Amino acid sequence: MKGGRRYSMPQNQEIVQHFQTRGNCLYFADHRESRTEYLIFGQEVDPLIYGTLIRDGWRRYGKTIYRMRCPGCSLCIPLRIHAASVRVGGSLRRILLRNRDLLIIPRPPVFTEEHYLLWRNYSLWKHSSAPDKLDEASYCQLFEPWSLIFEYRENSENRRLLALSHVDPLAEGLSSVYFSFASEAKGRSLGFFSMLAEACIAASMELGKLPLDTPIPASSIVSFYTGAKRFTSTGPGTEGRSGVPSGSRRYYYLGFWIPGAPKMDYKARIGPFELATDEGDSDMGSRWRHYGSQEKALAYLRGKRWPGLPP
Repeated sequence: MKGGRRYSMPQNQEIVQHFQTRGNCLYFADHRESRTEYLIFGQEVDPLIYGTLIRDGWRRYGKTIYRMRCPGCSLCIPLRIHAASVRVGGSLRRILLRNRDLLIIPRPPVFTEEHYLLWRNYSLWKHSSAPDKLDEASYCQLFEPWSLIFEYRENSENRRLLALSHVDPLAEGLSSVYFSFASEAKGRSLGFFSMLAEACIAASMELGKLPLDTPIPASSIVSFYTGAKRFTSTGPGTEGRSGVPSGSRRYYYLGFWIPGAPKMDYKARIGPFELATDEGDSDMGSRWRHYGSQEKALAYLRGKRWPGLPP
């Protein structure tokens, strides 16, 4: 596997295709050339192998694992956050408080009409997707047998569904796959709230032990981030005010941050964060570096004359 870690696949984990495609970048107005590297598995992706690939900067869609390998540009930078390290103030604090009335309900990766319609309506409204590309089979590409769905519902009698998040459990946390929300909920900033909520859940969950169909009050997420004691306990087995182990090194993987691209620049608004920017032996995979803020990350990239970054 040129340019990446050499993986020892289990005998029953077959890669049926490994290839690259070329196209034009969808994120920058200059339509620079893009190049995507793909791995396609013959069966379901082994979650342990998948977790290793995610740590090395790959992403998943269905049975396809991909990463960007664009000529002259390396701005699709994998980003992850650690909940106990996140600083919440100003607008992020207001977003937390605005959504403290919600319930977050973990569900298995099973198709439901309610979920499908929310995803479809979001794709039509937010991304102007072609209706013929939004069939049930396309929606089901978000699933893997071991993935999860988080419902974001009103804490009311009818529990109206406001947002839907598809995530993959990893040995060391969660990886975001896709997030969609109802247009009537756009004033809640649910995208940012879901990132904070799922980072918190990633820090506290034990793989395979997150109770499905059991509501998580959003108020507990708010308490975690606003609790005065959450930075004080860092030893093994210690806990902050919310009961989330503050010393846990479980991460929430957010996919690619693309500095300067309006659709993807938002991910670095929550900090501190880590980026897979440390160049090294290509056979060892990507290494992660800590950044206190978006400004500090950009200063590092400019100092490195990062490929694709404007001067």
